[in-house]
Amino acid sequence: MPNKNLDSIAFVIAKKILGGFDQHYLNMHKASIEAKRCFEKMEWEKIESDSKLRIHFYDKQVRRFCKILKNELIKEFNDGKVDSIDETASLGKFNSKFWKSTKLRYVEQITGHNQPELAETFYNSVFCRLYARRFYNNQYIFTKPCVSLNYIDMDDPVIESFFIEPGKLKKTFVQILKSFSFNCNFGNLKRDASRLEEQFYQQVGRLTNDVFEIQVINTPFIRGKGAYIVGQIVSQIDADQPILIALLNDQKNKLYVDTLLTDVNSISVIFDFSRSYFFITTNYPSAIVEYLKDLLPSKTRAVLYSSLGFHKHGKTLLYRHFLKYSNITNEKLSIAPGIKGLVMSVFTFPMFPYVFKVINDHFVPPKMGTKEMVKEKYFFVKNHIRVGRLADTWEFSNVAFPIKDIDEKLLQELESKTASNVEIEGDLLIIKHMYIENKMTPLNLYLEVATKEQQQHIINDYGRAIDELINADIFPGDMLTKNFGVTRQNRVVFYDYDEITRMSKPVFKKIPEPQTHEEEMASEPWYYVAPDDVFPEEFKYFMLPNKHMKDTFNENYQKLLDADYWMSIQEKINKGGVMDYFPYGLERRMATIYGD
Repeated sequence: MPNKNLDSIAFVIAKKILGGFDQHYLNMHKASIEAKRCFEKMEWEKIESDSKLRIHFYDKQVRRFCKILKNELIKEFNDGKVDSIDETASLGKFNSKFWKSTKLRYVEQITGHNQPELAETFYNSVFCRLYARRFYNNQYIFTKPCVSLNYIDMDDPVIESFFIEPGKLKKTFVQILKSFSFNCNFGNLKRDASRLEEQFYQQVGRLTNDVFEIQVINTPFIRGKGAYIVGQIVSQIDADQPILIALLNDQKNKLYVDTLLTDVNSISVIFDFSRSYFFITTNYPSAIVEYLKDLLPSKTRAVLYSSLGFHKHGKTLLYRHFLKYSNITNEKLSIAPGIKGLVMSVFTFPMFPYVFKVINDHFVPPKMGTKEMVKEKYFFVKNHIRVGRLADTWEFSNVAFPIKDIDEKLLQELESKTASNVEIEGDLLIIKHMYIENKMTPLNLYLEVATKEQQQHIINDYGRAIDELINADIFPGDMLTKNFGVTRQNRVVFYDYDEITRMSKPVFKKIPEPQTHEEEMASEPWYYVAPDDVFPEEFKYFMLPNKHMKDTFNENYQKLLDADYWMSIQEKINKGGVMDYFPYGLERRMATIYGD
């Protein structure tokens, strides 16, 4: 078989794969342009709908493209030009030389590409859809990146800089707001610029009489009803710090500034893994991610890429992180701390920032259902507006763990509870299906060691989390503290999805008054309880462990123990429309500060 013939076909196939990726990125680009238009026209339902649809762009394109590519491969290899290629895709015998050559030709083509890292991920997805797991190594796919992002030749910079002299900040804010060319007018641009100036110097007072610079990423970050301007403050006298301006539309379709944030923690919350993905319009996502990484150093690149809508590449980076970590650590994979779940087996490396979750074969009562039902719940969460209270997940198939890295107790649990989902191949344990999530401290464990002040804050945030979830049409189901986690920003996030559902399913009721002494003293309910009946009054018995915590909760969230409140939320949801979500405290809003 002449190499020239093989190489020429490899070049053609590599070019076709890159063309498949380019079509996907074009679809993403168009969706972002449309999101900006919807923001300008206040078409909130369409932004929400498009946000859900965009999540599936990638998988749809990979499936569609693989059908085309498979036919192309059959044509090329069955015409006798070269040996047939693939026993796993019913195409014949796997041709190692061909796929090594194809990868090499692909690297050559993406070296000058604007999104080479995303193109590598797309190549991986195509190859892995066609071939068996035993071929998933760096000879055939990109388990390690092959193209440096440092040499992308950007025709247009992603950052715009504004130099500010003393007394010129208000004017500069007007320039910044106008630079995004929204196709709708500000209701009161001068007022907004004045407020930004005042709030800026309150937050960054050291720069009042100094020369400094504000840099902004030149695409707005669109999500829900908000558009965010993100950048950093650069000065000679102190460390750089991030800046974020949130824009909203009023009822007259006029833009206004809703908040200014200049502290890392508050801006990190807006980019949190518990929030839905942004729409951005750019040809250079890697440059934006690297810029954000400098602004928000605690965020991993996997989380940042995902937050920008490139969640498949986030998954690639997460897997590479896992491979690198497992190669250098002496830690053992072990059962994650906390109360063991009845539905999932959860494990991690002690110092690794993520946890691995595998669905058990059988659920221990009172849990009911099947593995497919749990997968549906995770799919539901991925497609729902997460309002900062639902942990994002990455779904994986056929992940190999060296058995030597697995703690004995964990290995026993996986073999006993998830037997249908694991296989042993030589010195590897293969998990056929699992989820990876950001690691959090289980709320019940956090409360055990927290100070009274910490308890008060986190219990109030626990109540706020439940309230925000139900207002977003999400009924968590099992609201025990063990099913919530505490993030690095001391925020409460829900992460146990096996009982999650929309608010329309539960039937909220008050506990009826007992009619007899026997009913009053009965240890079991004396009233009929249908499968979907929920009695919020009962929450107080299991939500928190002691009187002090219960009193703290009741001080601000007594309403969550009242069936009438839950029914009022159902009525509000039934009226339709997209609700308002503010990924920052209400006290940070300009309307609150200035009493609008």
